[in-house]
Amino acid sequence: MHSRYLLRAGAAGLAISLAATSATAQKSKDQLRFGFYQPMSMVDTIYDPRPEGEIMSRSVYDTLITYDAVKRKYIPHVAQSWKRIDDKTIEFKLRQDLKFHNGSDLDADDVVYTFNFATNPKNKFRFKGSRFGWMAGIDKIDKFTVRVRSKTVYAPFFSRMSNTPPVYPSDIHSKLAKAVTFGHNPVGTGPYRVASVDKNKGVVLIKNTDYKLASLGKPAGKIGRIHIFPIPDRQTQLANMLTGAQDIMYNVDKDQAKSLAANPDFRVKVLSSVAFSYVTFDAAGRTKNKVFKDQRVRKALMLAVDRKELLKLVHDDIAGDPLQQAMCHSWHQGCASTTKTTGYDPAQAKRLLAEAGLANGFETSILTWGPSKPMAEAVAGMWRKIGVRAKVNFQPIIGFIRARAANKAETMVTLWDNGVGQVDVDTTMGFFFLKGSRNYTHDNRLTNAVMAGRKELNLEKREAIYAKAFDLVNKENYFKPLIPLPAVIVHHKDVKLLGGHKNPKGFELNRITWN
Repeated sequence: MHSRYLLRAGAAGLAISLAATSATAQKSKDQLRFGFYQPMSMVDTIYDPRPEGEIMSRSVYDTLITYDAVKRKYIPHVAQSWKRIDDKTIEFKLRQDLKFHNGSDLDADDVVYTFNFATNPKNKFRFKGSRFGWMAGIDKIDKFTVRVRSKTVYAPFFSRMSNTPPVYPSDIHSKLAKAVTFGHNPVGTGPYRVASVDKNKGVVLIKNTDYKLASLGKPAGKIGRIHIFPIPDRQTQLANMLTGAQDIMYNVDKDQAKSLAANPDFRVKVLSSVAFSYVTFDAAGRTKNKVFKDQRVRKALMLAVDRKELLKLVHDDIAGDPLQQAMCHSWHQGCASTTKTTGYDPAQAKRLLAEAGLANGFETSILTWGPSKPMAEAVAGMWRKIGVRAKVNFQPIIGFIRARAANKAETMVTLWDNGVGQVDVDTTMGFFFLKGSRNYTHDNRLTNAVMAGRKELNLEKREAIYAKAFDLVNKENYFKPLIPLPAVIVHHKDVKLLGGHKNPKGFELNRITWN
């Protein structure tokens, strides 16, 4: 991840008022105040897998292994070593000096308990199948040795293990009447411990001064106390920044970032990330509008999109970044393709529509949500130029998911980050191409590629499988990656963001310190 500071060229009016405002961070109290956009009632990655929930959980819990995003390799964590027993079994040797935040020792019983809880059919939670459905079981060999078994040969084994499941204290978690309440008073081993969780006041994290697992993959916490409070409105967060009630905010839009850069108390960072926007169509004919079953129509709408023009919607700092040519980011393990997505040619787009019997265009809708709305509106404007009248259907994220599942997504303009920056491209393949409510291609060749890739342990052979799949996506014009989406963060000048990760939000709580 590289970063570049925006030029201090503020917008008129707002920039003047911002420049006149003085904000103060709480460096002297060693307390960072952070606004999150989503409500927070727990810190538990199993029951709250949302991006902001994941950010908090990662700082509180640990996994058997972790990933060094710079060197791009898996490294020991709770497990100090591992070895492959056979194609479906990995043995992990645990560290013997680890304690939970409450002082109890961590051993194999905790690991076995957590894995069994995550895979137990009686326990229901979101994304259970994709996160844990591959596991066949776990065996305790001795007090500090376990073996994890997969149902079949499973190539993304280490990618999954570096993120989930966290290790919970079995003596506490097992005694709860309702497991979902664990996140109200969570206990982990991570670089921060949870002091309090309140759905109105937020979450308070305290640095774990005895963190033994610090590494380049997951460093120790730097700031003594972090107070994260829920503020869904961006303007309210902005006001908090200006009055000194908040030290850092993210998901800042282009105009706000330029204006805030005019204030000497703030720093604005634009960070390249693995996130990108994309457009896709109902090629399967799930909706009432069947025009997108015709590959010529899909290609026509793709040809009408000027990606270089779309770059103007985001920050100038990424204007020169290369445009993605396939539906995977090159950083991700297994990402490969040999073809390019369509270029920009509105004249050819009109010819293709005429060939498809749609010379006069047609009506459609673009399903979108959250930060994708400006992109969807811009795409709709480009389609109007070739006679396609697209109405933007903006929904909150839950509404977007429900509409997609209910066969109401004729076209979609949205974003993707490989499951909040997961390491392996299997996450992308599975998300889009396995059978289910998210699959709007119904192309069995792609579904088969997901399964073939998972069963191939040789990375070069896996890449060959995925290259054919992503090339097929380009050939059939199922998806088109639009533009990269940077992480844009505003923070007080006393705050310093540290790199070494690929989190699409642009930060990790244990990688923030004071200047």
